[in-house]
Amino acid sequence: MMPLQLPKAVIFDMDGTLINNYPFHLKAWQIICEKYSAPRSIDDIIRDLHGTNFEVCQNFFGNNITFEESERIGNEKEALYREIYRPHIAPVEGLLPLLQFFLDNDIPMALGTMGNKANADFTLDTLGIRHFFKAVHTAEEVNKGKPDPEIFLTCLKSIAHESLQTQELWVFEDTSSGITAAINAGGTAFGILTSKSEKDLSACGALHCAKNYEEILKLVC
Repeated sequence: MMPLQLPKAVIFDMDGTLINNYPFHLKAWQIICEKYSAPRSIDDIIRDLHGTNFEVCQNFFGNNITFEESERIGNEKEALYREIYRPHIAPVEGLLPLLQFFLDNDIPMALGTMGNKANADFTLDTLGIRHFFKAVHTAEEVNKGKPDPEIFLTCLKSIAHESLQTQELWVFEDTSSGITAAINAGGTAFGILTSKSEKDLSACGALHCAKNYEEILKLVC
């Protein structure tokens, strides 16, 4: 099999893409929902965990919640998530060699996440990978959550100074809404199988799906 032609820019999602942290987010939300008298099963949380923090809080606590209340609850939940995940944090297998490969080939990379800045800082600094990324953009900078492509288009403006063809922009994601956002941003989507099945991500348009980045490296080397 011939290696894939290398892109001119790469964007990574964070949660479930750089790190396999999905179960810890679910646990933190379950604790917070119970604290605020809105207990939910993990399945219920999975179903309603999409969009911006405000949209998620509306899903969990009802449409009467104010933006300010959602900010306070969201920040509390994220602090709890970092507390319970810190002893377990690790990159998805093969991530560091792939980041180094892109860096060695002068391919600019951005991180685009609907997580908040505190979580991005926690991830990048704990793993020691901040230096790989030319730009980092988080939920505070956009108005719309995935599958809207706003977060990825924001990243693209930071790392590419020319229009790119679809095959020239690679986006790594782990969710259906993220794959759709990547395609809506004009990129080629790669699915990382930490939270969804290959069938789910391929159905949304992922060009390749992989369990880890060692499999991705084999596509380019």
